[in-house]
Amino acid sequence: MNLIEKTYGNILESAFTFLNPFKKMVINTHCNVHKFINIQALRIIQNDNYLDVFKVFALNISHINEGSYWADQDFKSSCHLYNPYTKKGLYGRKSAMDLAVKYYNKAKELWLNNNEKKSMFYLGAALHIIQDMTIPQHANVKLLDNHKQYETFVKRTYQYIEKFKATRNAYMLDTIEEYIRFNGGVAIKVYKKFKHIKENEARYYKIASCTLPLAQRTTAGCMLTFYENIINIRM
Repeated sequence: MNLIEKTYGNILESAFTFLNPFKKMVINTHCNVHKFINIQALRIIQNDNYLDVFKVFALNISHINEGSYWADQDFKSSCHLYNPYTKKGLYGRKSAMDLAVKYYNKAKELWLNNNEKKSMFYLGAALHIIQDMTIPQHANVKLLDNHKQYETFVKRTYQYIEKFKATRNAYMLDTIEEYIRFNGGVAIKVYKKFKHIKENEARYYKIASCTLPLAQRTTAGCMLTFYENIINIRM
């Protein structure tokens, strides 16, 4: 970041600090969709027959969900943006790539130091960002482009529409950086494919039908990556 961007970021941080108590009073920020994605990821791992992996993460799902919830608090979500083509997030803020790498590496460090619960907490925070990167507005870095309306639609419908649920075929990549880039790239392509649909809910349905299963499969994949590259080292 240059000096102007850092200064702008500091101003934003001060504004967020001032607004945060009001946000907590007015807005219910429960991460039920993220918890749903984490549970579906476990089902995918189980159905893909990675039973040892399933056991480890099923035993730690409460810690993963706690980290996922924490990742959205105190306006940290303003850093959950990253365009894989420009390699930038919101001006003046850290990017989703920066935070995901930080949380994932923290989870790795804690696991190797035998702090399993805290490790799973930070892995949950990293998974939250991987999931956010499937939302087109997070990848386009355009939060004013019907972002709230899209997320409201997903919160209202995710439990009831079978097409929004994946049950098999984890997408396993090699690094946390690859998950961020992959999901962001797919989200942008999905947005471009369906942006011509004028009726909002029809457009949201088409987008969510692609991106929610993607979030579940890449979450499962990242759990597998963490297990293969880190947990297996200590076992």
